[in-house]
This record gives sequence, C-alpha cells and structure tokens, in this order.
Amino acid sequence: MKKNTLRIIGGIFVCLLLILSTLQITLAADPVATTTTNSSAGWATKVTVAEKIPGMDCSDNLGKSDKPEDRKYECTIQPGFGSVMLIFKGLIKYATFITALVGVLMLVVSGIQYSISGAEKSAAEDAKKRIEKVIAGLVLLFLIGFILNSVAPWVYR
Repeated sequence: MKKNTLRIIGGIFVCLLLILSTLQITLAADPVATTTTNSSAGWATKVTVAEKIPGMDCSDNLGKSDKPEDRKYECTIQPGFGSVMLIFKGLIKYATFITALVGVLMLVVSGIQYSISGAEKSAAEDAKKRIEKVIAGLVLLFLIGFILNSVAPWVYR
C-alpha cells in the first residue's frame, strides 16, 4: 500500500514538473521594477517583468526584441483582492484539469490491467476496485466543481 501511495505522489510530482516546464517560466535577469499610480479604483501597481503575468493587464514587449533575455512586459496589478482572486482562479483551473487528466489516465490504465488480467482473479479484482475508486474520484471532482461554481462563480468565468 505504501509503495502505491509513493508511486502516485511521485507521478503527480512529475506531472507538475512537466507542466511547469511547459509554461516556460523564466526569471528576469534584473530585479522587478515597480511603480505605484493612482487610478479611479485606488492605487494600482505597475510591475516590469520578463513574462506576462496570467490574468493581469500586461502591455506588449517593451524591449521590442525577440530574444528571451530582452523581453520586458509592464503589468498593472489592481488594488484589492481582485488580483489574488485571478491567481486562485488560474490555480483552480489548472488543478482541476490536471486531476481530471490523471483520473482519466488511471481509468484507462486500470481498464487495460483488467482486460489483460486473464485467469488471475486477484489482479482482476484489484483492477476493478481501482476503476471504482477512480470513477468515484472523478464524480467527486465534478461535484466539487459544481459546488465551487455555486459558491464562487468567478472561478469558472
């Protein structure tokens, strides 16, 4: 049981690393420059970064260069809780997608294991139990999505 749990945790960790590497998160060579301006909604912060911040109002490439080390974007972060909600919104969407993807992959793998188990009754029963657990987990995931959409509809807008 412990080996299976460690394998699942390791698989999730590897999936997260792959996703983070595909997002191409790069660090700016120079420190982040910030300026604060007064807007109608309050004090907005402008940040100069090397990559666009998801969910923020970012201007085009200020460096006007195609080289990755010369990229600069100016993003406006609005005051209040709105920016934090946008970040949580992105995290929840990614986590939901990853969880559903892993669930479907586990369902396929368990189905294959069930179909090739042959005469081994214990292998067929283990695969069948795993299929039931994965289906229950996917149903729970979609119920959580429904509840979250009812309580905080800004997440899935």
